Amino acid sequence: MTDLSRFELTNRKALVTGAAGGIGKASALAMAKAGADVAIIDLKEKMGRETVEEIRALGRKSTYIHCDVSDPEQVTEMVKEVVGTLGGLHIAHNNAGIAGDPIPLMDDSAVDEWKKVLNVDLFSVFYCCREEAKHMIPQRYGKIVNTASMSGTIVNCMEMDGVPVAGMAMIAYTTAKAGVKQLTKALAAELIQHNIYVNSISPGYIITPMTQIIQDTPEFLEVENRTTPIHRQGEAEEMAGGVLYLVSDASSYTTGHDLLMDGGHTVW
Repeated sequence: MTDLSRFELTNRKALVTGAAGGIGKASALAMAKAGADVAIIDLKEKMGRETVEEIRALGRKSTYIHCDVSDPEQVTEMVKEVVGTLGGLHIAHNNAGIAGDPIPLMDDSAVDEWKKVLNVDLFSVFYCCREEAKHMIPQRYGKIVNTASMSGTIVNCMEMDGVPVAGMAMIAYTTAKAGVKQLTKALAAELIQHNIYVNSISPGYIITPMTQIIQDTPEFLEVENRTTPIHRQGEAEEMAGGVLYLVSDASSYTTGHDLLMDGGHTVW
């Protein structure tokens, strides 16, 4: 009989960035239901505190920490606060990210957009992993999951009236998410000597606050659903199972892996 206790997170201390809503919130709630105490890291204070209350209602400890993860100094203080408040750190889901604005490549603001997206979607993951590892190495245990994207594997084919629509946002986003995947693999190789596992998830088209513009644009929604074998959008809660596997002892022989959860989109 399968031992499902390996999925339990009793007495584990976790943090999730970008946890006020969407995939981050679903991940945080799943960890709490599995027994972990979870710190909610986000810039959206009202939503973040609401998530904290939901976790506390499950009987677990939780706290909200306001943090801009693209600022390494704020990340350092945030991780210290998590450890001090929860009493340790065993699990981290580095999920915070932005989509960026669809600015044409030759626009004068394209360089600024490139820097903004890379700072939030890639550099922040490095900052978080580094600070998290500082606390995990001495205890010789840690589970880190980074949110990449299927856009780190493919370049999304979005078009209107047969004309590709992308702009600087998609160029920066796909580059950043591909970087997250490679960063994850490199860190997995370096940190496994300390019994720290590093993996990533790559969601496909998921219904979250960040993708609301897609839900509100029938033309884009039709393209996404038509080009995905399941022919629908994914739910944030459908990502939580993959995260729970990667942060639990069920994944004791899995590191450096990118888990695609994209409704089959990348098989075509």
